[in-house]
Amino acid sequence: MTRPVVVSDSGPLIALAGCGQLELLAAVFEAIHVPQVILDETTADRSRPGAADIEAFVRAHAQVHPNRDDATYVAAVAHLDEGEAQALSLAHALGCGVLMDERRGRQTAIRQGVPLFGVLGVMLQAKRIGNLERIAPALALMQSNGYRISQSLVDAALKLAGEAG
Repeated sequence: MTRPVVVSDSGPLIALAGCGQLELLAAVFEAIHVPQVILDETTADRSRPGAADIEAFVRAHAQVHPNRDDATYVAAVAHLDEGEAQALSLAHALGCGVLMDERRGRQTAIRQGVPLFGVLGVMLQAKRIGNLERIAPALALMQSNGYRISQSLVDAALKLAGEAG
């Protein structure tokens, strides 16, 4: 099975850094691309937990791209935040998927036909390929760090992982 190529939004980087699982991205994806604005917003505040880990991970495993100002970006930034708009624009330009968890961004990606990945899917795939023994502890840590995931999605992911109570 070939591994997908992805452009990452900030949310999944923050979530995975918060539970010490950024390396899962390198295991699941063939290549990871990050718009400059995403790197900036996830690492500018060095006191934020995970900022240094994100910077080190991106420098080691991702390609950082300059911010874009094409038609895809202009259309997206009218209703999405800067990072999501940049991620979608870059994914279009590279012809790859986007790693995004925010609902409006995901809906836009679906409407635009951009392949979509989320942090729960990354964790499930990492478990399938043997890079994560259990997803429940990482999920619990993400949630305790303030990463919002609906309980129905958590329950579905735990069921798919064979970890449902």
